[in-house]
Amino acid sequence: MLVGLALLGAPGCEQDETCEEDVRAQVLDERVTLELGDETLEAELADEPTERERGWRHRRCDREGLLLVPDAPGELPIWGCGLTAPIDLHLLRDAMVVEVVRDLPPCELPCDACPVVGEGRVVDAVLETPAGALMAEPGAPVDGLP
Repeated sequence: MLVGLALLGAPGCEQDETCEEDVRAQVLDERVTLELGDETLEAELADEPTERERGWRHRRCDREGLLLVPDAPGELPIWGCGLTAPIDLHLLRDAMVVEVVRDLPPCELPCDACPVVGEGRVVDAVLETPAGALMAEPGAPVDGLP
């Protein structure tokens, strides 16, 4: 399964301004508090196939983190179809960051031309964050995983 994301640019959605969410956006209620090394963040939990598939598609507001958890450890390919702002991907295995993909660039439609990240890599989860939000590197321990 290929997990698709789409982030719409968030001009005017700074913390001190009101941000209006796109009606098509998925906003997940279930959240987890994660510690990656010495950094802490609250991430939405996407642990169902439809949640993982929709990801941050059409999300503009409150994008601190999204934790994608497959049904069982395995590949969790990610593509950034429709991204309008770069994101970082933290691939997690055995409660540790095993790979970081920084600044996944925007990719325009059609989606089949978008680069795919994570193929051939077994993970327990993938944490998506806005580009530059976390400085965790491979080898950083991860606490708080479901």
